[in-house]
Amino acid sequence: MSDTSSLHDRARPVADLLKTLSHPARLVIACALAEQARSVGELEQALDIHQPALSRHLALLRTARIVSCRRDGQSMVYHLSDDKTGQLIMALHGIFCAPEATS
Repeated sequence: MSDTSSLHDRARPVADLLKTLSHPARLVIACALAEQARSVGELEQALDIHQPALSRHLALLRTARIVSCRRDGQSMVYHLSDDKTGQLIMALHGIFCAPEATS
């Protein structure tokens, strides 16, 4: 039988991750980045989230260590920073975002 305090200790970071992803815009951003790394301009165009709001959400996702970025010329390219987070996002993406099979 597993130690209850150990379960609570492991649950805390997952709960924090889910709390951060609970905003629809942040979840959509994470899903887009699960598909591929993208620049701010690509995210803005693909997701129809205007730059000021997009920057705020990306900053929160970076603070939570859900996304990381690298400079590519004058652009910042964002990607998911953690494999476990990517697995969770891809599972959600597969369940809720994949095109539904036609009957």
